[in-house]
Amino acid sequence: MILHDAVVKLREAGEDMGTEDGDLMYQYLPDNHVCQFSRGKCMGCEFGGRISEVSTPEPFSACMRLENIYGAPLKSPKTRAAALGALSAAAGFLMLNRKTGPCNSVYFEDCRAELIEFCSGKAVYIIGEDIAGIAQTLMPEEAELVLINGEAFFEDSQLEEIEEVLALGKEVMLIGQNCHGLSALMHLPLWCPYGV
Repeated sequence: MILHDAVVKLREAGEDMGTEDGDLMYQYLPDNHVCQFSRGKCMGCEFGGRISEVSTPEPFSACMRLENIYGAPLKSPKTRAAALGALSAAAGFLMLNRKTGPCNSVYFEDCRAELIEFCSGKAVYIIGEDIAGIAQTLMPEEAELVLINGEAFFEDSQLEEIEEVLALGKEVMLIGQNCHGLSALMHLPLWCPYGV
């Protein structure tokens, strides 16, 4: 699974640096907004002074070591949210990615318009919630480009779809705040032009 692969790459990137002993601090941030392409509530994850924000259906507050993510089964939405937060915050700490949070909501309209323009004329398949204004193919096999919303990582059936399109060798692009660390570690393009 792509999340497991990204966690392995994070572990390799931080090897012999003592990062596994660092604390991950998770905090539910009910007043913070989330990416327009995401659902759920905002949860912050702090590692080494870097704070990432992810949207999740099950936000929580907790403290654990980074090494707890290594080898974790990631079978529930809660553990997947923990992994996505850790990937962004720890990759940010290791200077593998600059962005760790969503854009200011004043950029939502521009971001959506630019994404629609980018996808114009392409056969697009979306894993996750549909995006108004983007025409989709019915099957991923027909797609030139597969967009993967960050919310897709919480649904087993959508995770299976992600694995299928990766196995097909389709061009994929991740979307939104949940994918900052994942994008950096897996070397996959990310649509988040105004993220911070």
